[in-house]
Amino acid sequence: MSGRTRVLPLTARWHLVGWVGKHRLRASVIRAQVDGRDTVIGYAASILGYTLGLGTYPGPCGATRSWYQDFGGRRIGQYTIGGWRTRRCVPVSTGWVFGGRSRIGITVTVASRTLMFAQLATPAELRESRERHGDLHRKAGR
Repeated sequence: MSGRTRVLPLTARWHLVGWVGKHRLRASVIRAQVDGRDTVIGYAASILGYTLGLGTYPGPCGATRSWYQDFGGRRIGQYTIGGWRTRRCVPVSTGWVFGGRSRIGITVTVASRTLMFAQLATPAELRESRERHGDLHRKAGR
């Protein structure tokens, strides 16, 4: 991969990435270690040395030091709040966080520092998960 990579964030996790590489014609998967397992997180295609990739990356691309904290319970659902600092200057910006096709949260950036708030699961989804997995949640202390 070259030293100049261009990143276009599509949502909070989906990113379109491009760079100049050495492959004239190639298609491949992008893999990463997620929770200790080798997982496919995206796909890339190269044509005449130009590579374009689409993937869900664990943290925001072009950011330094990110953090996330999940909270919630049986009645209010599961939420996450997180933040990061972008490497390039972003004076003020806002955006939506998408889960599937619906909006699940919001991001606010001031002076290159972003704060994100998003709903990971509704109370109904949590109940369904607890019913499906039963004792697994109790054993894990959830």
